[in-house]
Amino acid sequence: MIISVFTEKYKTIQRKLINVAVIEYDGNFIPATAQWDTGATGTCISKGIVSRLNLQPTGMINVQTPSGIGTMNKYMVNLTLNNEVTILNLPVMDSEIGNQGIDVLIGMDIISMGDFAVSNFSGKTQFSFRIPSQEHVEYHR
Repeated sequence: MIISVFTEKYKTIQRKLINVAVIEYDGNFIPATAQWDTGATGTCISKGIVSRLNLQPTGMINVQTPSGIGTMNKYMVNLTLNNEVTILNLPVMDSEIGNQGIDVLIGMDIISMGDFAVSNFSGKTQFSFRIPSQEHVEYHR
């Protein structure tokens, strides 16, 4: 079994969990900024990434966002997170997330593939992610 894992460490408490990513489609690789969101069920990419990679929709998907209900284009890409974790043939949808300064919004479709933990010890945020899941993370007094 191959285990992929990374830990992202910050120097201060963070309100957003951001890390580097690479999106690959048809042999073209684009560096990207990814934000992790446990409130999102699916992973989204910015319309700018769609344009830069000249992605062609593989279908449509109905989504519900805080702004309302809509239909978005669906694409298939390969995604590498922190140069450590690669997800192949990942269905993603396009979104206006580029307006927030990010290229990828990591949703629960990816987070639920493994183990995800966040800590804020000593005034510094860090988060770790590994695929596949290895065990439950449980805290005790």
